[in-house]
Amino acid sequence: MNFLVKCLLFVISLPFRIKGGKIGKNSYIAPGYDFCFVNLQGIEIGNNCVIGRNAWLEIVSPKAKLKIGDGTRIGRNATISCSKGITIGKKCLISYNVSILDHDHELFRTNVSPVDLGLSVGEKIIIEDDCFIGAHSFILKGVHLGKHCVVGANSVVTKSFPAYSVVAGCPAKLIKIIK
Repeated sequence: MNFLVKCLLFVISLPFRIKGGKIGKNSYIAPGYDFCFVNLQGIEIGNNCVIGRNAWLEIVSPKAKLKIGDGTRIGRNATISCSKGITIGKKCLISYNVSILDHDHELFRTNVSPVDLGLSVGEKIIIEDDCFIGAHSFILKGVHLGKHCVVGANSVVTKSFPAYSVVAGCPAKLIKIIK
């Protein structure tokens, strides 16, 4: 990369860094990411990562950690919201409009409005190395995807799957194991 491009990338990532996020060497977070009203402290982006336009990365509780491994690519309009812990491995490919959420909204007390209920207790999410997550998919709390899992587009992943699984659907089901 030439000097001017590196300078531009640094300037774009400056609000992320100022708000406490850590970003590795040769990593890029595209313009349009939210930084005004979100907590970015506890987010660590590895080396050689690319995060697409309009990403929403946030930490919603003080002890939560979001770690994105080296070489991972995350598409446009991704939402990653962390209240407990989310780990995304190395060289993962996460398509556009994917949501990864390690918590839910509390909804089941009828005497309180959903606006006032807040979030549930989070459960860690682990996405191991070399995974692919198709467009418009959701990865929900407590999920552990083994190495080289493939998640089909428009899937809602509510449970864990072993390495080399191909999963799809709502809720996601095992299609086959590849090796």
